[in-house]
Amino acid sequence: MIESYEIDVVLNFYRGGEEDLEQTIEEMVAYQKTYEHDQVTVLQMKESGSTLEQRKQYIITLRVERDPENPGRRYESEEEKLFGFNEDQAE
Repeated sequence: MIESYEIDVVLNFYRGGEEDLEQTIEEMVAYQKTYEHDQVTVLQMKESGSTLEQRKQYIITLRVERDPENPGRRYESEEEKLFGFNEDQAE
C-alpha cells in the first residue's frame, strides 16, 4: 500500500524569471524526498495576496508518495537529494 501525504510550502520568490521559479520549485520537490523512490508531485501553485516590491509569494501544495515496502535508500544529505547518490554508495 502506498503512503501519501500533502504539504503546503510558502515560497517567497525574489527577482527572477520563469526559469528561476521553475528551478526553485524543482529543488523544493527534491528536498521533500526522504527516500530514493519517493514520488513528489506539485498539486497546486497559487500566488498569495501578499506581494512586496520585487517579491512574489506563492503557496505550493505538494503530494509525497512512498511505497513502504520498497522505499529505496534513505537520503543522508541535501546534496544527495539534488544530485543523487555517489556510485560507491550503491547497494
